[in-house]
Amino acid sequence: MSWYAVETLRRAYAETRGLLLPVRTGVWLRFALLAVFAGGTPLRPPGVGIAVLPLNGVGLPTTAVSPLSPRVRGLLAFALVLVLVLGLLASVFEFVLVDVAEARGDALAPSVVAHLGDGLRLLGFRLCLGALVVVPLGALVAGALIATRGGSAVGLLLAVVGVLVVGALGVGALVASALTTSFVVPLMARGEGGVRDGWRTLWPALVAAPGEFGVYLLVRACLGVAYVVAGSVVAGAFALPFALAYGATVLGGRVATFAGFIAVALAALGTVCYLVFLRGPATAYLRYHSLLVLDRLDAPYAFPT
Repeated sequence: MSWYAVETLRRAYAETRGLLLPVRTGVWLRFALLAVFAGGTPLRPPGVGIAVLPLNGVGLPTTAVSPLSPRVRGLLAFALVLVLVLGLLASVFEFVLVDVAEARGDALAPSVVAHLGDGLRLLGFRLCLGALVVVPLGALVAGALIATRGGSAVGLLLAVVGVLVVGALGVGALVASALTTSFVVPLMARGEGGVRDGWRTLWPALVAAPGEFGVYLLVRACLGVAYVVAGSVVAGAFALPFALAYGATVLGGRVATFAGFIAVALAALGTVCYLVFLRGPATAYLRYHSLLVLDRLDAPYAFPT
């Protein structure tokens, strides 16, 4: 028996190659930008860390701050707003990625404006999924602390059951998020309404062929492992020079400042190479793969030819 997720691997490669070759700088840069947000992948590539660079290595002052000070509260509020803004951008860019892949690399701005409403709906769905895991997790931690202090066997049993429940919720949330991003988002981009409407449209196909979705998730997990390995190879090319520059920051004085800037430059160069030459093409390939699988399923979607 042949599975759609396996059958479409080669065609997804052909579609990606046709998009990226011959090389067009604008297309590569668009997908590198999309890769920063789409799919929830962090900007920092493996092994190339900017955040770990000591501030005094580049001559920046560091001060101790009380965890309850107004400054910390303001920073936390700013961080919360920033997370929500980045979450909205990530949600909108999922739809932009579909449009750009289907249109073979056209401009981003019109698609961003057109899908702001869809992005808000997707962000709300993702926040609900997160709350579905975080709230029980918080209750589990609180219950475990109480059970540990009281030494109650019933409390410990409830804590064990809670771990299983929270684990199941976490796995379910991951699966729901992956299927939503892969299949519901393209349906929403085609005008199928919100997330709930998209799931209603997708649900008959899921019920008719649950094995196809299971194999798809397995194939995507394998592709994810291959991506991590490739990312480690890219990071390794910058790891030694970055480590040398980073280590030189302990020397102090001008040497530390110069070494700090060199380390930042290497980290920035590694990030750009990672996004442009690995994450961007990988993002395009994975999106084509999911679109081609959706095209094969019994769903109202036809991949543009």
